[in-house]
Amino acid sequence: MHWPGRRAAEGSSPFERPAGADPRVDPSRGTSRRHVLRGAGAVAVLGAVGAGGYTVSRLVAPPVDPRAVVSLSSQTVAYGATQERVLVGANGIDAAMHPGTRLLAALPEGSEVGERSREFWAGTESWRSRLAAAHPRRAQLESLAESALADLWILGDALPAPVAAWTKNWRFIWPRDTAFCAVALARVGHVERALAALEHLQSLQSADGWFEARYVPGTDRAPDDRRRQFDGTGLVLWAAAEVTGALPEPRRDAAIDRLSRLISTSQEALLAATRDGSGMPPVSPDYWEVRERSVTLGIMTATLAGLRGGAALTGSDRTQGAADSFALLLTESFGANGFQRYRRSGGPDSALAFLDATGCHDLVPTDQLVSLRQELARPGGGIAPGASWREDGISWTPSTSLLGLALARAGESTAALEILAWIAEHRTEAGSIPEKVLFDGRPAAVAPLAWTAANVLLALETLSRE
Repeated sequence: MHWPGRRAAEGSSPFERPAGADPRVDPSRGTSRRHVLRGAGAVAVLGAVGAGGYTVSRLVAPPVDPRAVVSLSSQTVAYGATQERVLVGANGIDAAMHPGTRLLAALPEGSEVGERSREFWAGTESWRSRLAAAHPRRAQLESLAESALADLWILGDALPAPVAAWTKNWRFIWPRDTAFCAVALARVGHVERALAALEHLQSLQSADGWFEARYVPGTDRAPDDRRRQFDGTGLVLWAAAEVTGALPEPRRDAAIDRLSRLISTSQEALLAATRDGSGMPPVSPDYWEVRERSVTLGIMTATLAGLRGGAALTGSDRTQGAADSFALLLTESFGANGFQRYRRSGGPDSALAFLDATGCHDLVPTDQLVSLRQELARPGGGIAPGASWREDGISWTPSTSLLGLALARAGESTAALEILAWIAEHRTEAGSIPEKVLFDGRPAAVAPLAWTAANVLLALETLSRE
């Protein structure tokens, strides 16, 4: 294989669900990519709502190996000789690639996908030039940007919206992930692609404003019966505000018109669910993707992002008032107990980073955001999604990159750059960013991952404007 400049990973084992997986998951339906394995030595925070608070239940289970090993399912994804995507490396095929691309060397000259790759790359030229000018002599950042751009392209090319990854059980469209991907696409120079992705979500949204957890690409069908997730409503509305907000008139008005149904449906759903910002949103799974019994910090932060996004898009006094009321509710409930995963329990959670990552900078002290790097630290150098996640030693790049984005947008550039450097150092041999990093620094699980790529690009974009 031709992967210049990357060291070979060692000791990969066949990809399988780690021991201790939650028995509630039916393997025949596929494993969730962010499935919480709470039953194996972790504290299971059930958070049952009572008259005045929440309860915590601890499950007795065997200890979890803090040096757990999960195999790397692919080094990257690329277009092959038949102009179809294939997994490359690890459990995928062994083949040479054109350097700096997601195209196999066997791809015919003058192919349609090759032209699409060049067009995408050309569309980011202005952004890449600005990044290089902002950070001269930082070749690592330039290399990371190229990787993230290539990853985002290969997972979204010729699709209605980017899929999470190309491995079988990840090859779906998650509204939450697509929200961040759309904002990243707009920032790097592909506004039309961003709007098209949001328009696709508009076509999928239920009349009540909710989204399914994920969708089969090109359909309005969920691949299984997992519960709907309310965080998609808020984050997609936030993304609509971000994507359209930077456009000049009259392009902004035209873009808002294209997304008018998405905007109105999402805004009304958030207002109704929170009683105009005065009440808690509905109980729902969040990015941990497990059934919940009480509202999580992830749902709270996504709801606030959506309310503020809706106010920015519509200029509605009602929505702005709801956003202000909900921000107060968040600080008086979750904030009063240190912004844990649940209102009064659960410990630190990387969902705290959603606030600054989505521009909600006035709620959490910056030092509390910075401290997540230590509170959720894993031996490989990244972070876990939360303190009540199982202790298996694995770093998760979606949470780690989200923290990097939040730190960048909060003005903590040194801390953000440290995280970006860590991500750059833990890419696969082919340069793609993996979902997980093991205790010893090896990349693991699926690669690339669209949400992580989007977070990286948005963090780099923020730092380039300082």
